[in-house]
Amino acid sequence: MPYASTLTPHRPATRIIAAGSSALMDGFRLAGIEVLPDASQTQLEELIKSLLNDRENVLLLVEDALAANPGPWMQRALSEGGRVVLVQVPSLASAGAYQTDVDRLIHGGQVV
Repeated sequence: MPYASTLTPHRPATRIIAAGSSALMDGFRLAGIEVLPDASQTQLEELIKSLLNDRENVLLLVEDALAANPGPWMQRALSEGGRVVLVQVPSLASAGAYQTDVDRLIHGGQVV
C-alpha cells in the first residue's frame, strides 16, 4: 500500500491507476501513474475485485470504451462509491468531442 502523505499521516495514500489502450497509457505512465495498458474487460474486473476486496483507496481512470459495458465488479464499485472512485477518460481519437455524463445531463444531450 502506498505511504501516507506527510500532510495526512493518519490516512493511507490513495493509489491512482489508469486502464486503457497502450497509446493513452503512455501519457499516464509518464506522469508516474500506475497503468494497465491494453487491458481487457476481464483484467479490469479482476483489478476492481482485488481493489474492493483489499479495501484500498484508489482513483481508477478507465478509458471510455473499456468502461462502456461495466461488469459486476465495476457496477459494484460504481454503486458503493468511496474507496474505489472510477472516472472515465476519452480515447486519444475522441478527446476533442468527448462529453461526460454530467455534460449530457446539464445540456440535455446537446453537444456544446
